[in-house]
Amino acid sequence: MNSQRQSIMLISDDQQLVQLAHASAAACGAPISTSPQLDDLRLVWGQAATVLIGADLAQSAAGLGLPPRPGVFLLGRDGGEDGLCQWSSPLRAAVIALPSGSRWLSRVLAAAGPGQAGSGRVVAVLGGVGGVGASTLAAGLALAGASARRPAALVDLDVHGGGIDLLMGLEAVAGWRWDSLSSASGQVSVLNDRLPATDGVVVVSTSRTDRVEPPAAAVTAVVDSLRRSCGLVVVDLGRSAGLAGRAAVDLCERLLLLTGASVRAVAGAQAVLAGSEDRPFEVVVRAHRESALSPAAVADALGHPLFGAIPWAPALASAADRGLPPGSAGSGRWARACRRLAAQLADAPAEASGRRGR
Repeated sequence: MNSQRQSIMLISDDQQLVQLAHASAAACGAPISTSPQLDDLRLVWGQAATVLIGADLAQSAAGLGLPPRPGVFLLGRDGGEDGLCQWSSPLRAAVIALPSGSRWLSRVLAAAGPGQAGSGRVVAVLGGVGGVGASTLAAGLALAGASARRPAALVDLDVHGGGIDLLMGLEAVAGWRWDSLSSASGQVSVLNDRLPATDGVVVVSTSRTDRVEPPAAAVTAVVDSLRRSCGLVVVDLGRSAGLAGRAAVDLCERLLLLTGASVRAVAGAQAVLAGSEDRPFEVVVRAHRESALSPAAVADALGHPLFGAIPWAPALASAADRGLPPGSAGSGRWARACRRLAAQLADAPAEASGRRGR
């Protein structure tokens, strides 16, 4: 096999699975290369933008001991997801079942295909248990993902929260909220100049007076516009994803479930996942040195790969009360963890990603 850089590589000898994957690739116009040889996985592991591994080779691939990397997905057939989950953690791979997940796979492949360099990554954050800090993590990732070259965007779909503009210290800053964008549809022009912003992050927040879920068509139009103008778009789903959340999820390349490291937190996250339509979530664990469970144990219990961990940072609450965005003061370890996670989302080394100083 030619070892030149491949954008998307599928390793599988299951011809039916290969056909289903190529159908998803054709639907979005993304070229995909295929090999039935496990040895080729070593060649493309550090080269391909996206690596797809068939269920037939998942166990053998997990046994290769390859270093962790983003952009890996395990492909299986409908009904076989449980068998794949045991290999998702060692490979740090999300599981996609086909053909039910064909639309999701097309989204993943479209983001990795040629001509996508101008499109930002879109990631959603879902809270696995109340009070775990999903909105704070979403804000921290957006702040960490902003750069001098391209801004980041933070999209609030948690209608039961306090408004993410308040968390970002932007409640008094003029700009459009969802009440001004609810009629958006189709292709929307660049919105950045009309939105409140801080530290390189533009924010679409719920309205203080009209706390209703925005129409799904508006969410699709707004998120799609932001991905064209921003390097990273982070969607805060809160603890549930209604029609608006599902519209945003359909545009996401990565889905993160934030939960704690306790038995109660795992139980809550399991209940949330039960209603997530088998979406390929990756787990982020808010850990404390006295936590009952390790991050790896939490991910194993949930049957989803571990994306990373963030420390418990009590200073974040007092910073928010003073109108300071997350990570601005008294939370150095937490901010560094967000930078590491944002670097993984950008497929870049951790040192290359970071929030600009205030």
